[in-house]
Amino acid sequence: MPAPVAAIVGAGQAGFQAAAYLRQEGFAGRVVLIGDEPVLPYQRPPLSKSYLAGETGVDDLWLRPTEFYAKQQIDLVYDDAVTEIDRTKRRLRLVSGREICWDHLVLATGARNRPLAVPGAELDGVLPLRTLADTDTLRRRLEEAHEIVVVGAGFIGLEFASVAIARGAAVHILEITLQPMGRVVSAQTSQFFADAHIRWGAEVSLATGVTRIVGANGRATGVETTDGRHLPADLVLVCIGVIPNTELAGKTGLAVDNGSVVDEYPATGGRSIFAIGDCSNVPAPFASGRVRL
Repeated sequence: MPAPVAAIVGAGQAGFQAAAYLRQEGFAGRVVLIGDEPVLPYQRPPLSKSYLAGETGVDDLWLRPTEFYAKQQIDLVYDDAVTEIDRTKRRLRLVSGREICWDHLVLATGARNRPLAVPGAELDGVLPLRTLADTDTLRRRLEEAHEIVVVGAGFIGLEFASVAIARGAAVHILEITLQPMGRVVSAQTSQFFADAHIRWGAEVSLATGVTRIVGANGRATGVETTDGRHLPADLVLVCIGVIPNTELAGKTGLAVDNGSVVDEYPATGGRSIFAIGDCSNVPAPFASGRVRL
């Protein structure tokens, strides 16, 4: 009888950890970790901090070096994405045309940046920050950027702003709510970080959104705000939250509600299919319901 196969879709922190724990806990079958980026699984937090600032190199980002995967017998599939889950035949189909059979399937598909739905959002110089490739682009752009507008005062927006200020750029932070990082920290903590950024030289506008990004010759030159101002900008960072990547789960008939719906194990309604990390919506007794972290 062939050894069971555990296939993990998504090679971020959650997917990597699932693969590593399977081996750590003695799973003797085949482990396949599938990532759609052309690099080793890496840490995301440093992307908006030390790596963006040039204080650490790319080798410091890897969750484990190449040798780890060979030693642990984890089949790492690079630069390929799953397009279809066949639940009947227990088979994955990938962009490359490759097919992978599975006995246990873990969805760790993560999330993607929420787009800014205003005219001009497609202009050159309007950028996200979520992947290694995004940060590499921003590092290059920061070398020549002078006036920056950051849309969204969450962790990533504020971290990016602090790096940009340290590099000498003029930074204006826009936040649609009344409180930076308001969904995750107390009012006192929020005020502390808002005051710190102002002290470092940033302008901070709360309860202020974006109506349009203006440009010339295909390149962003400024931002028009909901209170009628025009803010000059040769770089606009958009970090207004994320959307869970649940298209695969939904297409295969699994329950989706602001993430793949799982129980406490965390299993989906599909036999031997689990969902973890940013893409999962989990029971949370402390929150009297469910939560997606």
